Amino acid sequence: MKRIVVFLFLICNIVFANSLSSSEFAKVTHSEPIYKEVRISKPIQECYDQRYKVKVYDDNSYSDNNSIGLDTIVGVTAGAILGNQIGKGNGNTAAKIVGGLLGGKIANEIRSNGSNSYHYETKYRTKCETKYKEAGTKRVITGYKNYFRYEGIEYSKVTKNPKKRIRIYKTIDF
Repeated sequence: MKRIVVFLFLICNIVFANSLSSSEFAKVTHSEPIYKEVRISKPIQECYDQRYKVKVYDDNSYSDNNSIGLDTIVGVTAGAILGNQIGKGNGNTAAKIVGGLLGGKIANEIRSNGSNSYHYETKYRTKCETKYKEAGTKRVITGYKNYFRYEGIEYSKVTKNPKKRIRIYKTIDF
């Protein structure tokens, strides 16, 4: 049904239209290029020395904080014994576990804080960045202005490429 309505609408427009359209060609007399100035950039690499600090341990017998030593085992045992004095039933078991973990952690912290001494050293590394410097300008063709005559008057039309002829559309309303 919609197709029939659209078809009838188009037929009515054609029948009752009061205009006449036609096209013809005009010969281009000459074409001129249109230029645009474009800046040209040149990449330049700039390098510099970047300062940074490194942690250096003075003690050659540096031990890993995650290692388990005799002092950690003693701390776990002492914490579990103290945890055993608190609570009854499941609370007593939880207190033993928490006491053992805290005792081991405290013993490990005491060992690691007392034995490691360090200082910071300043070092340098070369870092490079690419920057762009203007190297000049260049003329680039962006289109063409095509000149033609139609009914004794000179016109022009801009296109991407030079043309030999230009299509002219004429519409007459009445």
